[in-house]
Amino acid sequence: MKTSFFKHCLTVLTCGLLALGAGHAYADQQKLPSGTPYDQIGQKIEDYYKEHEKTSAGLATSVFDKDGQTIYQNNFGYVDKEKKLAVDDNSVFEWGSATKLTVWVSVMQLWEEGKIDLKTDIKEYLPKDFLKGKLTYDKPITMLDLMNHQAGFGDTGLAKGTSKNLGDTLKKVHIYQAYEPGTVTAYSNFGTALAGYIVERISRQSYADYVHEHIFEPLDMRHTALLPDLSDNPYVVEKRKEVKGYTRDGRLIGEAPYLIEMYPAGRATGTLEDFKAFAQALLQKKTLFKRSETWDTLYTATSNYPDSDLPTNAHGFWSDLYQDQVILGHGGNTAGFSSSLTLDLKSGIAAVILTNQLGEKNYVEKIPELVYGQKKDVPNKKKEELKPGFYRDASQFFGPLSIARLNMATFYIDKNSENRFYWSLEKVGKREFIKRPVSDYFKLSNWEVAKEFGSVILWGLAIFYALLSLVSALLVKLYRLLAKRTNRKPVTLAWSLWHYLTCGLVLSTVLITILIVQYNMNISGSPNNSAWLYVIFAITGLLLLASSVLPILLRSKFQVSKGRKILTYLTSSASLIVVLNILYWGLYQWWAL
Repeated sequence: MKTSFFKHCLTVLTCGLLALGAGHAYADQQKLPSGTPYDQIGQKIEDYYKEHEKTSAGLATSVFDKDGQTIYQNNFGYVDKEKKLAVDDNSVFEWGSATKLTVWVSVMQLWEEGKIDLKTDIKEYLPKDFLKGKLTYDKPITMLDLMNHQAGFGDTGLAKGTSKNLGDTLKKVHIYQAYEPGTVTAYSNFGTALAGYIVERISRQSYADYVHEHIFEPLDMRHTALLPDLSDNPYVVEKRKEVKGYTRDGRLIGEAPYLIEMYPAGRATGTLEDFKAFAQALLQKKTLFKRSETWDTLYTATSNYPDSDLPTNAHGFWSDLYQDQVILGHGGNTAGFSSSLTLDLKSGIAAVILTNQLGEKNYVEKIPELVYGQKKDVPNKKKEELKPGFYRDASQFFGPLSIARLNMATFYIDKNSENRFYWSLEKVGKREFIKRPVSDYFKLSNWEVAKEFGSVILWGLAIFYALLSLVSALLVKLYRLLAKRTNRKPVTLAWSLWHYLTCGLVLSTVLITILIVQYNMNISGSPNNSAWLYVIFAITGLLLLASSVLPILLRSKFQVSKGRKILTYLTSSASLIVVLNILYWGLYQWWAL
């Protein structure tokens, strides 16, 4: 009896020790892909926030796993720093381009129902001649091309406003198809909004109504809006009024309105909890689709790095490499907000990040590294193959905004240059490309570099000449007035008027350009609002063109000394240089905004 009792106690003790050991073993296994234990990631994020607190505004973030466990979630900073209004669970943030994921989920829902073929010409789903005047190539555009951002469209200014008619908005957008479909990755807001419009056409619902019914409501996302004016969710309208936008270094922007009519491309606004609910559904592969095969298809690569099975895109989800693991997701930026949604499907970990800072990088780039590990670097052998030089983002601007590509889309790249994404090299036709997610970069020839930068340099010299002419003339006039000297070789009134007015017109292009830059650098503004400036550019160009030939037409009235003849040639040349720049950069195309 006593022996039996001791055996029983020993058995219980042994089982307890085994259970305790198993518990410790399980705890040891609870590590993120970065190697950080679950219970330490919070401290790492908080420590990192403290390092950057002075340049931060507001931050809401969550890390969770496929079993529904929230590993870490917290709010930091302020939605309004000036009023000391802290971020809390009720705060709303703009998703920016992470909204695009709702488009691709919607498309795949329709695909699951057999209502759309991803490889069919999208014209089959659009009104007749809907893309008339927008296409350069005969090769059909498919939905897969839109998902991969390989429809060939260059970028365009976002149509700003509150119109909810997606079809009308897309119809009036002036877009240029720069590449043959399926060949070049060029990030396109227009292409995504076009896919959203196709969802409208097939479902016979507005895009916002479709998303609310098939995504937001099933996931109980009650605090997220989608329409340009956010009117589809009164709660969000009111909460958005509390939030201010800030720059990357924490300086106040203000209200930072972002009323975009191509709203499927980047307008969703809501709470962290809703953003997390969307990401959890994507991670857990639940609710949004009826069949598991649809989930498998969604996360199958649709675009790869050259000569590799590594994906760059999976049905609209961008791919990035952390250590050796593929992470899918999407980031976003608006006039005063940044976001990130990332999924590690292999380890079953996800992270979401929302901030009220424009172009924020500290958190949207660093927190994923704390979760998934360091980003994979490009092999040295591949870096050595890279030809140094000027490269351009394939999603460059065209039309009257094209001059912006010199500053915003042209970079000098060599093997030591930092790059946000893993990349590879490929030749498309005669072009050398750096192939990467989001947008490829193509190498500019020496002639292209000389032509574009040279034209702007000449424009600058023309402006300098005009300024020097006017200032020197003024100084000479003042000197003669003070010294009471007369001009021994007076010039005709016609020549003087022509010379000074032409120089004035050349100088006026500086003011017009400054105003255009101010309009277009303001992401919450609309290029359409600056159309009148391009009208002025067109008028100025015509006047300068006429001015450049006037000395030939009025030769009899332009009888001047040899020195003045040189000035005549220089002034005519300056006006022609400005005219050629206006023509080359399309600065007269006010109708294309």
